[in-house]
Parts: sequence; structure tokens; C-alpha cells
Amino acid sequence: MKEFLYGLPKTDLHTHVEGVMEPLQILEFAHRHRVNLPYDTEAQVQQRMSEVVDLPSFIQVRSELLSVMLTEREFHEAAMAYFRRSAEQGVVYVEMFFDPQCHTDRGIALDDVMAGLLRAQREAVQELGLRSQLIMCFNRDLSAESAMVTLEDSIRFRNDIVGVGLDNPEVEGFVEKFAQVFKEAEKLGYRLTTHCDVDQRDSLRNIRGAFDTLQVERLDHGVNVMEDASLVQEALRRNMGFTACPTILYPSPSGDFAATYFKRVTGFVKPMLEQGLLVTLGTDDAGMMMNQYCGDIYCATQRQMNFSRETMVTLARNGFTMAWIPESDRKGYLDSIDAYCKRHAP
Repeated sequence: MKEFLYGLPKTDLHTHVEGVMEPLQILEFAHRHRVNLPYDTEAQVQQRMSEVVDLPSFIQVRSELLSVMLTEREFHEAAMAYFRRSAEQGVVYVEMFFDPQCHTDRGIALDDVMAGLLRAQREAVQELGLRSQLIMCFNRDLSAESAMVTLEDSIRFRNDIVGVGLDNPEVEGFVEKFAQVFKEAEKLGYRLTTHCDVDQRDSLRNIRGAFDTLQVERLDHGVNVMEDASLVQEALRRNMGFTACPTILYPSPSGDFAATYFKRVTGFVKPMLEQGLLVTLGTDDAGMMMNQYCGDIYCATQRQMNFSRETMVTLARNGFTMAWIPESDRKGYLDSIDAYCKRHAP
């Protein structure tokens, strides 16, 4: 099963470039730019990552660590390292989030961020045969005005960015706050998604608002939809896609948040599939999550839930069904899964 799952052609539709740096790469970038991090060893960075106990603490740690991304070179190297590791585990297509405001607020030009990411995308195709697209996220704790400025700044990269989303702290009222920004993004031709994180306050209200107000095509996480039968029916009606991320965090010394989170998310995946929802698996922030990439996540989920081979193939196929790609490409990817399964018949 493990060998089959690693080789199975897969997507990763939920990954953040700001979270793909592994501990050693963080230290390398810090040394390059003489960034004064309070960590000198890989173990110390891992210890800091283990202090994540909820969404706010995760964002705090990630914000600290991404301070080492200062030039085009870091964005290129972080993305390229992620692409290589993902390709080794069967990923052939990626939709990668990036958060411009996390960098422009530090004085880094959007041009530098994009130059690094676009170069990595080109190299991934040439070197690995892995294709990718970029999704630009706005930070929910920042103002709608700031998001609108970022949106306008992105227009010159319109052909390089497939869609927009929302992430970082799940602040109260974020749906209404960004409604106009999403309307403008839709006019520009961007595809629409948003994070609705796991077990947050007003989760169901936010999911409903994402459907009705933001008019998203996909939900990142969004697994709490299973707690409201009417939302499940609406998701089915809209053929809504969900990117579940049963990620494996470093064990926290202050509790069992890491184990609880993984079990909580995997526990949602089974009933979502049983209800006919379009759900696939993503990595979220592989570098901060024990360096677990897509094949690792597929294997861990299969073991936890004792899923059949057919169920795991469905999760992989769903990724291509949900992907923002031309129908001809979709068919090619789905055909490649069928061919792979035929070659590896049990």
C-alpha cells in the first residue's frame, strides 16, 4: 500500500510557500542574511515548531520563521525544494498559496516574490515534469483596503496567478469584510477560494458566508461542513471542493494538540466521502509539520482510517477534478491515474 500510494499521481492543492521551509533551510537563509534568530540548530527550530497549540500560535511561529525570506532567491529555493520533495512522492500538479502582504509589509516587493516563484515553477516543469499554479491569499487580520491595494498591485501578474484566497487568523466577520475585494477579483477573472479553518469560532457561519457572500468555488479545510446537513446539501449542489489537510505537527510539550488535530481531520474525511463531497488531501505547511509531504499524508491517513486502495484513489482523483486546469489537462491526469492503477493491479 505504501509503495502504491507514493507512486500514485497526485495533486497538492493546499500548500503555502511560507510554510514549506524545513528547519535546516530556515537556518541556511538566516545565516545568509545574518538574521538574528534565537535558534542555532535544527533541533532548536523543531522545538519552536512544537510550541504550536492552535491556529494563532501556529501563525505566530510561522511569521517568526518566514522573516528569513528576504530576496527572490529564498522564494525560488523554498518553492523548488518543496517541488522536488513532492515530485519524489508522486505529486504531478500543485496549486501553491502565497501571502504577498506577509512580505510587502516587510519591505519586500511583490516583483521579487513573483520572480522567485515563477522561476521555481519553470524549473519544476523542466526538471521534474511537475506543473503548478499560484493562488494569492489576503490576510484576514489585515484591512480590506490593504487587500484591495494588493489585488490592484497583482494585476500585472494576472496571467501568472490563477486565483485568490483568504488565510491567516480567522477573525470575526472576515467574510463580510472581504466581500467587495472578492467581487473585484472575480471581475478580473481570478478563481475564488478561502480558508475556513478547523474547529474555529463561528465555523458554520463562515462556511455559509463563503458559499453565499464570497461565492467561492472551493474551501480550504472547511471540514466542519459535516456538522450541518443543510450545508452538506448546499456543497453537493454547488459541487464544492474541499482540501482537507490531516497534517502531522511536531508533538507539543504542553499537550496533545498535534495528535488530536490529525485524528480530528482524518475523522472528517470518511463521512465527507460517504456523503459524496469532493474532498482531497493537501500538505498545508510541510516544512513546519515534521517535513511531511503529500505521499506521507496519504499513507498516514490510510493507516489511521484503514481506507481501502479504492478510497485513496478516489481522494487522488478528486484533486484533479477540483483543480483549476483545462478539461483536456484534467482528462490527461485522470487517465494517468487509471493507467497507474492498471499497472499496479493487486
